[in-house]
Amino acid sequence: MYKLKINSILTDENDEKFFGNGPLYLLEGVRKYGSLSATAKAMNMSYSKAFRLIRRSEEALGFKLLESVSGGVKGGSSALSEKGLLFLSSYREYALANRIYGNTHLDDLFPCEIPDDAALILLASGKGKRFEENKLLYRLNGKPLISYLLDTLLPIKDSCIVSTIHEEVKQIGEKQGYRIAMHQDGSLSASIRDGLSLIKKDCAMIFVQADQPLLSLTSILRLIKAHRKDPGTVYRLSYDDKQASPILFPPQYYPELMKLKGEEGGSTLFKKDPKIVIGKTEALLPWELWDLDKKEELHYFEDMIRFLRKEDYDSL
Repeated sequence: MYKLKINSILTDENDEKFFGNGPLYLLEGVRKYGSLSATAKAMNMSYSKAFRLIRRSEEALGFKLLESVSGGVKGGSSALSEKGLLFLSSYREYALANRIYGNTHLDDLFPCEIPDDAALILLASGKGKRFEENKLLYRLNGKPLISYLLDTLLPIKDSCIVSTIHEEVKQIGEKQGYRIAMHQDGSLSASIRDGLSLIKKDCAMIFVQADQPLLSLTSILRLIKAHRKDPGTVYRLSYDDKQASPILFPPQYYPELMKLKGEEGGSTLFKKDPKIVIGKTEALLPWELWDLDKKEELHYFEDMIRFLRKEDYDSL
């Protein structure tokens, strides 16, 4: 059995840490012992270091955490300020929520098997009319847009099909070991049919738009997990009740999906049969639902990719 240990650390605008377990234990100690010096002694820490840690936190937060009382029968003492007490309580609750959330979703973090009961169809035949060029090949922060999704799904690439009309997309996918459904008809229905033709008919089918570079593997695995619990329901990825792609269809919809024509997609089935039950699976992060349509939107994706990469490096 295992659990996830999460330390909630606060940093300033320069990404320098100013609050974590050290200052936290000092504040809790002041509540217990009544002074910073007594707390430092109990923690085998010099008073000067304890003072620096609290002062650094106060400077970053912009308010006093401790109030000092000089003299008296027992000498100097310390107590948490009103704002300090409020901050300490809120911080502890927030840190606890992080730990509870992380350990509640450990099965998402450590999936036990590569999915063999679901197949992903990456719809990568878009012409990018509103983007004014093939957006899947647009170099976003140094690499083609399509590469972000392919990199994310690489651990389950054997369960994926890249359905495309673009030779360049085919080459990128093949280089990473993906199976390719190459076709001439650039319609949405053809992209769906040709992708489906390469999978087992008893698999759940997950249709993924290739212009969602911020999609996470965890959210895909959540869709599959939801399907296993309720195999008769269609599932859509969502965040705060907003539904988007990817969409998972149970195996029984295979024949109907193969009959789609022209620009008909999976949503056509919902219009034909309003009784279809659609479940929602919460995405790990809100920006996973973003799809790139216009060049004016590029800066949102560029900024987020830089932010995510920086967060990755900071956690090492």
